[in-house]
Amino acid sequence: MSAEPVFSWGVMEACAPDTRQRLESAAQPLHIPAGDPLLTAGEAADAITLLTEGVVRVFHALAEDCQFTVKLLRAPNSAGLVEVVRGTRWVASIEALTPLEGVRIPAAVIREALQTDFAFASRVLADIAAKFEGTIHASRAMGFDGCERRLIRVLLEYAEHFGRPSPEGLVIRYALPRQRLALEIGAARRSVDRALAALAEQGLLTLSSKGWQVLHDVEALRARLLS
Repeated sequence: MSAEPVFSWGVMEACAPDTRQRLESAAQPLHIPAGDPLLTAGEAADAITLLTEGVVRVFHALAEDCQFTVKLLRAPNSAGLVEVVRGTRWVASIEALTPLEGVRIPAAVIREALQTDFAFASRVLADIAAKFEGTIHASRAMGFDGCERRLIRVLLEYAEHFGRPSPEGLVIRYALPRQRLALEIGAARRSVDRALAALAEQGLLTLSSKGWQVLHDVEALRARLLS
């Protein structure tokens, strides 16, 4: 297998040559179609995933019909590092929004590298700290934000990864029907309907003829999250 996917992980830049070789040798190819799960909360954390292509959604499944989208991640990126380091189970679920390519490195190989390569361990610590900071912001949104703010946050997440400029505004070229939006922000469908109607009335978004969400003033929507 080519080692190229492993090198896309920034943490590898600090590896000693023998550490890099062990990680490369252990890497297993990964191919996930769009819509399939990558990780499922509660299952054993048996490997980290290094994504080289694709976009994923990290979420908590609060109930069968209620979820909370934490964030979207685009390759190159890593997933599962915190749980692998701690030897626990996955704390969140991840699904493929687009086809995924990458590699998986077994947990035992990662933990051995952490014990024997100080530079590698330092970079992993910095990577975990950055992810933890993002989790703090997402936790605040889950606990304290109302429906409209949670909706705006998710729309901006999708816009970052799937937004395309157009004369009308920033078009989110990913299907986001209202029921899905309600599921992703843990809100009732009628609450999402009211929030979308209010934002449309203020000229901040509309629905295109193809069914895409169109954001007319991204900066104003971002300002709502800071107010």
